[in-house]
Amino acid sequence: MRAVKPRGDGSFTVVPQMSQGQVAARQLAAIQSVVEEYGLPGIRVTAGQRVMIDGVSADILREVVEKVGPVGDVFRHKVQSCLGTTGCRLAMQDSMGLAARMEEFLKDYSLPTKLKSSVSGCSMCCAESLIRDIGLIGRKTGWTVSFGGNGGKRVRQGDVLAQDVTEIEAFEIIGKALDFYAENAKVKERTARFAERVGVDAIKKAIFGE
Repeated sequence: MRAVKPRGDGSFTVVPQMSQGQVAARQLAAIQSVVEEYGLPGIRVTAGQRVMIDGVSADILREVVEKVGPVGDVFRHKVQSCLGTTGCRLAMQDSMGLAARMEEFLKDYSLPTKLKSSVSGCSMCCAESLIRDIGLIGRKTGWTVSFGGNGGKRVRQGDVLAQDVTEIEAFEIIGKALDFYAENAKVKERTARFAERVGVDAIKKAIFGE
């Protein structure tokens, strides 16, 4: 998602910089101030856990962006998560903590196209991990790792690469899967289409050498 995006009616949407749906008090106050000062319609929460300011006209766009502060994604590759053990009684793992570490892990990867990852604290999968390029699902005994999911026009459930692995093992698996993907994918080929083309067995062989 671009940070500043034109709409069909000539107005723009502005996406303040944030990570995993978290907004600091000062940032929230700045957003509220801008909406009130310019009489904007309000904000929307996107599916990617971002806040979007609607109805910004071209004549005030620069001022709105300056007053809101940094816009766009903090990290190149998006990672979303559920509350996990920080706020859900069903959670089995700290999904928010792992998602933060996942953002750092992915930040320097150069890939054929965008990558969406998700971390869920339990098998309820509230963060929709199985329809993301990289998915992590918490279990009492560790993490389930999936690859090649997509929630777009051609929905695809990701292939499970491993279950009950530690965080360190999960990152090793993800790293090898992404290396194989980066080396062999076509330009702008998402992981879902790549997984369909090469097959999950080829991906697992690249990871585990079996």
